[in-house]
Amino acid sequence: MNILFISPNSPKISIGGVERSITNLMHYCLSRQDLNVHIMLPVMEHGYIKKDHNITLHFNENLLVTVENRTPKAVHQKALLFSQSTEKIIETENIDIICAENFHVGLPAAYSLLLNMVTNKYKVPLMLRLHSFAKNDLQIELVNQLMWHKISCVSKSVTGDCFQKGCDINTLSTDYLGVDTTEFNDKPPLTDLRKNLGLTPQQKIVLSAGRIIVGKRSIIIEKGFVNLIRAFSKLAPRYPNLRLLLAIGKPPDILKADYNSALHMLEGYITLNHIEDQTIVRQFELHEMADVYKGSDVFVLASENETFGQVFIESMACGLPVIGTKVGGIPEIISDSYNGFLINPDDASGLAQRIEELLTDDSLRNEFIVAGKKVVTEKFTADQQFHSFFAKMERTVLENTQHNHLCPHI
Repeated sequence: MNILFISPNSPKISIGGVERSITNLMHYCLSRQDLNVHIMLPVMEHGYIKKDHNITLHFNENLLVTVENRTPKAVHQKALLFSQSTEKIIETENIDIICAENFHVGLPAAYSLLLNMVTNKYKVPLMLRLHSFAKNDLQIELVNQLMWHKISCVSKSVTGDCFQKGCDINTLSTDYLGVDTTEFNDKPPLTDLRKNLGLTPQQKIVLSAGRIIVGKRSIIIEKGFVNLIRAFSKLAPRYPNLRLLLAIGKPPDILKADYNSALHMLEGYITLNHIEDQTIVRQFELHEMADVYKGSDVFVLASENETFGQVFIESMACGLPVIGTKVGGIPEIISDSYNGFLINPDDASGLAQRIEELLTDDSLRNEFIVAGKKVVTEKFTADQQFHSFFAKMERTVLENTQHNHLCPHI
């Protein structure tokens, strides 16, 4: 099967859930020599092609649309060049199916429209993979009204949201993200996190991880960093050896100014709550995160909105107890008081209480660790999820072939 994935998010440019899924996708596809996989990713410089066994990476500068080049003329030109590149890959590589990652939010609407036109021309089935909720009218219409053969959602929460907003139930499926357990596991870490941070073995670490901007917009409140800072400020005076580690995602270079503005605001909240001496804000590369999880004592993501929560399954795979909020796809990962705690968003007092429980109750902590690893093993490994997802793609190709055979002139 010849497959083309197209993503406006690249692990070479920034770090986030979509980028993590692309990295896991590449690792999985290397183990599937029966597949011929093409992945189109954005690049800031001139485009190029890189081949690695059965994977061909097409780095395309026209997939990167910045605020500065979002003028109608620039968008039209870049979208047209993108569609021409896609058409060339379909023709030369005999592509059987295309999966567009997060197109409803990641790119201007012209990209989705032209991609639909190209795939319809060649009668190639087109899947839309949703990593984010469709929030405004345009995003909802892009999901509902275009000719997507299938719409794959990363959680039941996203699937339900799509259905509620008018999406055809027959096109929808839930396909969870997975964690690469060859990288994220409970084996001894390769590096000592506490030593790297200048901490002693006696000092305990409460970890949170995530982006602080989406595009040019700060999301430090939406991601729960501010609520966690307030919760931590209630514990810090009583636990002088406690440290809060905020592992924040790397932004694209073109958004450095907006990133620095959000970082300045985050540091302001830390100072406002008088925990600057017990808080560490650090940027980590994706390949470093496994050791960051393993070196910490509790993981917290107190999001106000979360479609899935890749960081939770990564944390649990590394043997770290977790605390999340009762929003989006998080309750599909965490069962309250079984493999973690679930709290209401914006509840600093409740969050502080739950953090303290996991830091002081070793029996409860161990229960969560064991249950967390069990849930990951049974439900959330990358191998399991990609195996199921590719099986759905194969069925979609077969259905499309049968349809084209029965209706050759449509």
